[in-house]
Amino acid sequence: MKLNRIFTVSGILVLLLILQSFSFAQPTREREGKSGRNLFEINLLPVSDSLDCYISFNIPYDRLIFIKNGEMFSGGVQIFFDIKLNNKIDQRKSYAKTVMVNSYEETQSREKFIEGLIDVRLANKDYVIQPSLKVENTNQIINLDSLALNFSRTVQNVFFQPIVIEKIKNSCADQGLFRLVNRNNSIPFAPENFDLLIPVNSNTVNEALIKIEQPGQVSFNEKLPVQITENLNLSECEESIIIRTGKSSEKTHYVLVENFNKKLSEGPVTIKIIDGSNENSYNLSVDWINKPITLMNPNTATELLEIIYDRSELLDLYKSSNQLKYKALVDFWNKKFPKREFQFNEWMNEFYQRADYAMKNFSNLANQIGAKTDRGKIYIQYGKPDEIKREYSSSNNIVEIWYYKDLQKEFVFTDRTGLGNYTLGK
Repeated sequence: MKLNRIFTVSGILVLLLILQSFSFAQPTREREGKSGRNLFEINLLPVSDSLDCYISFNIPYDRLIFIKNGEMFSGGVQIFFDIKLNNKIDQRKSYAKTVMVNSYEETQSREKFIEGLIDVRLANKDYVIQPSLKVENTNQIINLDSLALNFSRTVQNVFFQPIVIEKIKNSCADQGLFRLVNRNNSIPFAPENFDLLIPVNSNTVNEALIKIEQPGQVSFNEKLPVQITENLNLSECEESIIIRTGKSSEKTHYVLVENFNKKLSEGPVTIKIIDGSNENSYNLSVDWINKPITLMNPNTATELLEIIYDRSELLDLYKSSNQLKYKALVDFWNKKFPKREFQFNEWMNEFYQRADYAMKNFSNLANQIGAKTDRGKIYIQYGKPDEIKREYSSSNNIVEIWYYKDLQKEFVFTDRTGLGNYTLGK
């Protein structure tokens, strides 16, 4: 069987550099914000005199190495863990997973990812986990940063780090209670409802006060009951990681905080869990997953607004300092679209997702900023056309016609140089 590789040596080197920068998302109250580019998420559930430690990961498809195998493309990972106690290997764990996709475009996706789970039961002691990773279709094994797990201190907490979960939306719903969001112990900034499951390391606590705070605001402040169920565990189900009940006689105590994220903005968030004199505080981060690339440069993001707004409306944005420009940009969009269920602004996201597409697809030798070309501007204003026709004029110029049926609009672009510089006809 002939295998067609779809990567280059330089591409592998770039990938290895990316993977070597991965680290753990540490499940400790000292974790402040996001510790770099995380590969692993760690969640803990108390079990009598020990802990069930769940190490999960997700890697976007665009960070894997795929090869073409017949009509399909395959890629995957192998992950190895040396779990050390007192500088000696106490346990070894490994995990391997391969995915198959139908198209090259899927191999470049940032929205699709491979995820997996390793579980290990550990005593209430201090461990060091040394992970290593092998990307399928390469010969490289990458040693990743180690992580110290101070379980002797963790078990002193009444409340463990909150686990970010959501309702199960596929056929696994009859097998589990929740789906693990699995975003490296962070909270996705998205127009979706997420919940928090807070494990309780005590059988005498009946309720807890939950405070969720960001700089300058408290978004949640309620007392919630402690729920008790048959022991909870994490397992894989149909490309997801779910939380289900087990058959053990053990019981799991937890607090469930539903739909907690609606009013959360990007950035750090502090979650405080309080019961009388018992208080545990955890610092997490609200992260915009797959944030439009054009938003990474607030100055460019501001300039692009002139495509749909008059410059006079943008003067305050232009005057804002570089340090505050992104915040000013977010405030601008929020004022334009104030009535939203979520803090996430879908109109802002749609605008800059279109800008990203224009940047990638409409740049040319005459104008390398694709969003500022005539086709880019129309795409940003109206989105993807319902139909595109391409033909040649009598003078052999390339003519591209975009049709928007519902809007009853038609735009004609002409490339008079053959270099991809399409200009909009009058």
